[in-house]
Amino acid sequence: MSIRKRNEFLEHGGSDDEGLGDESEDEERRGAKGGRTNKRRKIDAQSDDKSIHSVNERQEADVAVLEDHDGEPIDGTTTSAGRFALGADFEDDEQPRNALDPTTAQTRPKSVLAAEKVARKSGVLYISRIPPFMKPSTLRHFLLPHASKGLGRVFLTPETQTSHSARVKRGGNKKKSFTDGWVEFTSKNEAKAAAERLNGEILGGKKGGFYRDDMWNVKYLRGFKWTHLTEQIANENAQRVARLREEVRRTRKENKAFVDDVERVKMVEGMVRKRRAKDEGTVAVGGKGGRHFVQRKAREEKKLEGIGRDTDDAAEQRRVVSKIFT
Repeated sequence: MSIRKRNEFLEHGGSDDEGLGDESEDEERRGAKGGRTNKRRKIDAQSDDKSIHSVNERQEADVAVLEDHDGEPIDGTTTSAGRFALGADFEDDEQPRNALDPTTAQTRPKSVLAAEKVARKSGVLYISRIPPFMKPSTLRHFLLPHASKGLGRVFLTPETQTSHSARVKRGGNKKKSFTDGWVEFTSKNEAKAAAERLNGEILGGKKGGFYRDDMWNVKYLRGFKWTHLTEQIANENAQRVARLREEVRRTRKENKAFVDDVERVKMVEGMVRKRRAKDEGTVAVGGKGGRHFVQRKAREEKKLEGIGRDTDDAAEQRRVVSKIFT
């Protein structure tokens, strides 16, 4: 009877399974003694298997990418080189942010060009006199029929606070009034036509309207754009702020000079007062009160002064008496 030989290569899988089964039985027996250590070992084994599978999958993916790129399989040396080469994902990351967002890179120039084109086609009208108490909305209402392509921005200069308060003090209207203004037309041709048609004409409207008999004072500003107006207003505001700062600085300087003069006068008056008191003897040396002695004249000097005074008086009396009786 022939003995059947075992094929180790064919029975390798079964032996592995049997070995795994024996290992599992041993682990179960050990788990009865220390379950925590067995769990840790199982988790470590699973993590090692997962890492090995992930490495194999990554290598296979790199080889597949290189084969698709060249059209034919390559050697092992080139495979290792391709594995360390940067893929398409890394090239995309190196691109600028504007390339990732095409809207920001493409719409900005278009919007800027469109704004410049609109500004070139626009025209500005200057109104030298605004009817009393007319609001910007009312002015737009009167100008809209003459602008088929539309109106842009409207700016009216308000009256000064002094004139408004003076009118209210006299018993006038308390509403806000404007002096002059600028109106932007979308089309410069319409702006020119409106200036020629409206200048010197009455506003019109319904009979009995508040602005029916007011007249237009309009002029088309050639080559003038709305940006020039904003720049002019900004310059005027800056000049006003500069003048205000200069006035504040000058006022502070004058106030400081006045205070210095007052302090100097007080100091001089005090010095004069102290010197005068010192000369009169009312102020003691060292700033403290003390005795003051006035030197008396000698007796002989007093007698001589009295004698001379008596002789002079007698001579004067004799002279007067002689004049009377002569």
